[in-house]
This record gives sequence, C-alpha cells and structure tokens, in this order.
Amino acid sequence: MYLGRKSCWSVVLWLVLSAALCYAQFTAQPAKVSAAGEAADRQGSIVMMDLPEARIFFGDDAGASSTDFDDSGWKTIRPTEEWTQNSAWLRIHIVVPAQIHGYDIRGGRLALSLSIRGTNPARFFLNGVSLNAGQEREPVMLAEHAIPGEKLLIAVYVTGNNEEPRQIRDAKILIEPSGRPDPNMLGQEFLVAEAMLQGLAPTNSEYAQQRGAAIRAVDWSALERADQAGFDRSLINANEALEPLQAWMRGYSIRAAGNAHIDMAWLWPWTETVDVVHRTFSSALQLMREFPDLTYTHSSAQAYEWMEEKYPSLFEEIRERVREGRWELTGGMWVEPDLNMPDGESQVRQLLLGKRYFEEKFGVDIRTGWNPDSFGYNWQLPQIYKKSGIDFFVTQKMTWNDTTEFPYKLFWWESPDGSRVLTYFPHGYNNVLDPVKMAHDLSVYAPSTKYPEMLYLFGVGDHGGGPTRAMLQTAERWRKDAIYPRLSLGTVQPYFDTLSRQAPTLDLPV
Repeated sequence: MYLGRKSCWSVVLWLVLSAALCYAQFTAQPAKVSAAGEAADRQGSIVMMDLPEARIFFGDDAGASSTDFDDSGWKTIRPTEEWTQNSAWLRIHIVVPAQIHGYDIRGGRLALSLSIRGTNPARFFLNGVSLNAGQEREPVMLAEHAIPGEKLLIAVYVTGNNEEPRQIRDAKILIEPSGRPDPNMLGQEFLVAEAMLQGLAPTNSEYAQQRGAAIRAVDWSALERADQAGFDRSLINANEALEPLQAWMRGYSIRAAGNAHIDMAWLWPWTETVDVVHRTFSSALQLMREFPDLTYTHSSAQAYEWMEEKYPSLFEEIRERVREGRWELTGGMWVEPDLNMPDGESQVRQLLLGKRYFEEKFGVDIRTGWNPDSFGYNWQLPQIYKKSGIDFFVTQKMTWNDTTEFPYKLFWWESPDGSRVLTYFPHGYNNVLDPVKMAHDLSVYAPSTKYPEMLYLFGVGDHGGGPTRAMLQTAERWRKDAIYPRLSLGTVQPYFDTLSRQAPTLDLPV
C-alpha cells in the first residue's frame, strides 16, 4: 500500500512520539515521599495489622457465626478479589500477636476496620456474639485490652441489592495504645503540620525546623533494641518539639457540621427511603444523648413529614432538639431537587411549600439553600433563592470535573437580574472526620478565601447514616489532645451569618 510522503512522515512522527511517551513512562520516577510522610507511614504501621485473607461462603448459613462452625471447606478470598453474589458470610481467624514490627501492643484497644464495596451495612459477630451493625467506615471494637495469643473469630454477614461487584476494600486491625503515647496520632500530627506549613506558611523556616526536629526526635533504635519505655519517651519528646506550632495553628479553625445526605428513591424504592430517614434520624438523636456537643444539619421537608406521620414521638424529639439549637433545618425546599430540568415555577414551589412547612412545624425561617448533590444549576437560581428569602447557598458538584477546574470555594453567585447569594463549596459532604484531610483542605481554603475558618461537612451519606460514634470520638480526641487548629462541632447558619459580616473585607469574586 502506498501511503504518500506526507502520510509516511505522519507515521514516523507518530512512532517517534509513541516511543518518547513509552520511554517517559518507563523512566518516570515515583513521587518522593516527604520526611513527614515516611515518619507517619512507619509510625502507623506499628499499630495497624493487615488481614490478608478471609474464608467466604455465598448465601446464608444459620450457624456461620458460631465458634465451633467448620469453615475449612469454604473458599479463601483476598481483599483484591471480587464476587457478584448478593449475600455472603465472611469468617476471619485472628491470633493476637505480642508485637507488630517490634512494637509491644499488649493492653491496647483492638478495633476492626472492614470496608466492603457494593454491600449494605454488615452484621458483625465476635466469637459467636452479635455486635452492633457496622456503618460504612465505622471501626468495630474487638477488645478493650489486647492479650497476646488470644484467638478471635470475626464473622460478617453482608448483603447487596445492586449489580456492583462486591470486594473487600480494606481489612485491618487497629491498635490504640492504653496509657502510652500513640505513635499513629503523632505521625498524623506530622502530616497536619506539613500540610498547614505548605499551604499557609511555606517560607517560614523556623516552623519548618521545629517540624523537622520533632520528626527526628522519634528514636527507632530504642524499638530495635526492645526498649519500649525508651521509644515511648522519644514520642513524648517529639510531641514537645512540635508543640511550638500549636499557637500558630490555633489561629485557624474548622467548624465540623454533622449531616447525612439521603438520595430520595435513587437505587431503592421510596419505602426504603422512609426507613433510611428513620434510621438516620434515630442514630443522630441517640448520639446527641451521648455527645452533648454534637449538632446535626438536615434538609428536605418531605423527610420530616414522613417522620411526623409515621414516627410521631421521634418527630417530637427532633422538634425539641431544634428548639435547643442542636438540630438544624436547612435547604428550604421540599426535597433536594434537580436544578436544571424543572422550570422556574417548580423550583419556586419547592421553596414555597418547603419553607412554609418548616415555619409551621418548627417556627424556623430557612435562609440557606442546600443542594450539595445536584449536578447542575440554572442561571436564575440566585434570583429564585433571593426572592424566596434565601441568602446563602451550599453545593459542590461542579468540582466533580476532570476538564475544567472550578477555581473558587467561596464567591458571590449572581443571576441575570443582579440577585446574589453568598455561595460556598465544601470539600465534599460525605466525609469522615479525618484530621489530616481536614488540615489539608483548610490549608487550601484559608489562603484562597482569606478567611481563617472552614466549614466542614461530615457524616455517612447517600444512603443515609450520618455522624458515627467513631467520628465523634476522633473529634473529641483531636480537640483536646492534639497539636491542631481549633476544631468545633456546630451548625451551618451561624457560620454564614459571621461570614457575611466579614464578606465586604474579603474581596470575593462574583
């Protein structure tokens, strides 16, 4: 076949470029891990044990949770493998070690972190005894005090109702030392300091030196010679070396707002949505009894009307929490709707009926629009919101874009008639309380907005769930015992009220 001179040169050019690309891919060096990253990885590894495999049975077996059940004929499955069956039993056999990489774990608290893709919340059994059903990403307590040589049998029953393949994404035993400094927490403090310095004080050599001195203070040689006390002393020394950064970090703050996004009848019927709302609201109320600082924010008048009709005592408890200021009503719409396809009259009606319901049932006037999961927005939405008495707007789906990066987290959104709402893009809405991620997000948010406080939404979502006990325990720990920015739990509206007073000084984009 004759290609012609121009075509030949095209082929040659294509071959040269392909060869260059392949060479670049083979010679590219992996990104260098920072000193803080290396320290955090190493310190985390001595209080974390991977579970390499489990035994699995597809279907149901009434005796599978028992310790004397024979699972020797079951298939062995590793975390990377997938399965498609809708229900399965997993059994994991553990012998508690005395040490992990030379670190003595005796007496520490043991928890199972198990995440399985494509399933409903699982049922957990420890040595034949039923445990509370685990939320997605919620560690399950195994033992208050680790005893070397103790045998633990973890049985897990999982179900799913969609076509997504199932897969064990994460399976670890987490150890929290008792009465000793926690190496994993110190490692996370190193990463927090690194993120904060890179984003907020990249040229401050004094702060960088303090961070470096703290990292170097960890005495790994003590661990290698089995000097546990000496290693613990070095962790204390490292923490003290990092402490001068505390006053600077406290100049920034994070307001963490508990919430639970609930997709209304997305991959499930509306009857299941009612159950999801009931379980999510019940969980939030229970946790409020245990954690006096917990607040909860939720939109959608329809969700509350279901509770009013079907669970009146729960509805009355929500009303009491609203009066206390701990349960926050937001959004103002009947549900969180699509904001592209419905016409303007439909969206006005959403606000008219939603705001009327909240006013009549709770005596609350909603001033913050809440649509974090909408994939698009008509350009007259600020006009519709503003004329409906809404001054602020929370969303974030425009950041789910692999081509055109939206550059702002905080800005005035203006419609063609000139109406404006102060708009905030949080860093997602289904977050766990991950201290390192929160610090990184703050280090991006604060310099870009010139505002030192960040609103952070946390809680299991899409299929409901909300804040979990583990998240709230993490918040308590990092508020009290960590070298960290100011961290508080709180509602959304006061954040925007304060922010709006500062807005004229921030030179926000329009």
